[in-house]
Amino acid sequence: MSGRALTFALAAMFAAPAALADTAAVQRTWLERVAISAADKSCNLFSDGERLALKSGIYQAEGELLRANKTTMEMEKLADEVTAHARSLGCAHPSVVEVAANIRSSYRQFAKTSYLEYPAARSTWGASRSGHDKWAVSQTDKATNVVLGLRRIKDDIRLAISMPAKGMEPSSVKMILRDPDKMPEPWLGSIAGATKELSAAPRSIARIEWAGEIRKGKDAVGDPIWIFYFNPAAIEHLEALDPREALRLDFVPPQRAKDQTVKSVSFEVGDIRAAHAFALIPPPEYAPAPDAAPAAAPAAH
Repeated sequence: MSGRALTFALAAMFAAPAALADTAAVQRTWLERVAISAADKSCNLFSDGERLALKSGIYQAEGELLRANKTTMEMEKLADEVTAHARSLGCAHPSVVEVAANIRSSYRQFAKTSYLEYPAARSTWGASRSGHDKWAVSQTDKATNVVLGLRRIKDDIRLAISMPAKGMEPSSVKMILRDPDKMPEPWLGSIAGATKELSAAPRSIARIEWAGEIRKGKDAVGDPIWIFYFNPAAIEHLEALDPREALRLDFVPPQRAKDQTVKSVSFEVGDIRAAHAFALIPPPEYAPAPDAAPAAAPAAH
C-alpha cells in the first residue's frame, strides 16, 4: 500500500460497511481505518471521540468480513502489514496529515448522530449516546421481550438483561458463552461449522456468567421489569467472542415454583463491540455563543 492509498473517501469513514458494494470494498475500508488508527497511536492525531468513532468503524467492518467468511488469521496478517506501513510513513507524511484533517472535519458532522443500529446476520444492536437512555446498547428477543445489552447505572455501564415482571421472579439467571481458554476457535453451532439456528457453545467449552444483582424497574412504556446485572468483567468476556457466535441465557425458576423448567433465550453476539464504542462517544462540544453587543449609550443632549 502506498502513502497515497491512505487517502480514502470520507463517506466510507464512519459509514456502515454493509452499505458498501462488496466484500472487497469492505476490506479496503477496514484496512484504511486500521491504517489511520495505527498512525494515531504513534502520532496522537485524534480526540477521544474521534478514536471511538474509528474503533466502532473498525469493529463493524471486522464483523462484516467475518460474516463474509474471511478468516481471523488472514485478517490479522493484513492488519499487521498495513499497521507497519502506516507507522513507517511518519507523522508528517502528507497523506497522514491530510487524512487526519479530513477525519476531524467529517467527525464534526458524525458527532451529532445520537443513535445508530448495527445489523448482523440474525439480529440488530441499537446503540444510544444519550445519557437519558437507560440502555446504551440493547437487543430485544421479540418472542419473550427479554432485553440484553449494556445498561447505564449513574456513571457506569454494565452488562444486563431485563424481562417483564410477570409471574414468579427467577431465582437466578446465567449466561452461557464460549470460553476462549477452552476453545480458541469460534463456535458457530457445530464442530462442522455454522448452523441455521443460534446455538451457544456446549457446556464442555463454555464459560458461565451469573447475574449477581437483581433490581426492579420500568420499561420505556412504564411496565414493570426485572433487571439482572452481571459483573463488570462479563462485558469483556462477551466482546471477546466472534460476532457470528451465540450466547444463551438460562432463567432458573425459584424453588417454590411448581414448574421447575429452566427457560432459555439465545442471542447473537453481533457487532456489540462496535455498538459499545459508538455509545461511549462523548457529546459534541459547541463553541460558546458570542457575548451580546453592549447597548448603545444614550445620545447626549
